[in-house]
Amino acid sequence: MPKHTKKRSTIKRKHRRMKEHAEANKAKALNSEQLSKEYEPYSIRKQAFGED
Repeated sequence: MPKHTKKRSTIKRKHRRMKEHAEANKAKALNSEQLSKEYEPYSIRKQAFGED
């Protein structure tokens, strides 16, 4: 058995921090997705490879 275990409050704080980071990353992903749609006509890859 471990000599010392983390207190529940510490674990709760860690979980809360992880959740906040996850939400922030989700918001960033949505934002970058929206930006990529806006700049789609200027995409170099489409021009180079002729993707439609």
